[in-house]
Amino acid sequence: MTTTDKTAHSAIARQSPSALFLFLDAVRCWGQARRRQQPTLTALYARLGHYGCGQMLPAIDSLLDLTVALLGRPLRLGRGTALSDDENRLINMLQGRRTAPFDHACSDAVLCTFCCALRSVQLLMDMELGQPSRRKAA
Repeated sequence: MTTTDKTAHSAIARQSPSALFLFLDAVRCWGQARRRQQPTLTALYARLGHYGCGQMLPAIDSLLDLTVALLGRPLRLGRGTALSDDENRLINMLQGRRTAPFDHACSDAVLCTFCCALRSVQLLMDMELGQPSRRKAA
């Protein structure tokens, strides 16, 4: 997936390293919950709900489920400061950066749904973390 529309990104994701850290933490929390066969949304809320971003978490959960469907395999997670290729690509897409296309193993309908889910996360990130009262988390 590539984008040429300069508005198809999250302003908060481009401006706030803390927001990206929050997203990366969500990705890794989600992946760990999946591996342990725990409810992903419950794990996300327990880990990140106190940051005031609870409304974003279902969208992130859906985006990551769709990413797995798109790839046809589990997400590869990095450790510490080392990002996996999957994490790096998701962050680049969240920021609206051009990336190499995903090699996808899914239908065009799933790919379209993935694009909509990505845009939903971008919009929610801007709405939730872009509010002055919530900037402390991002």
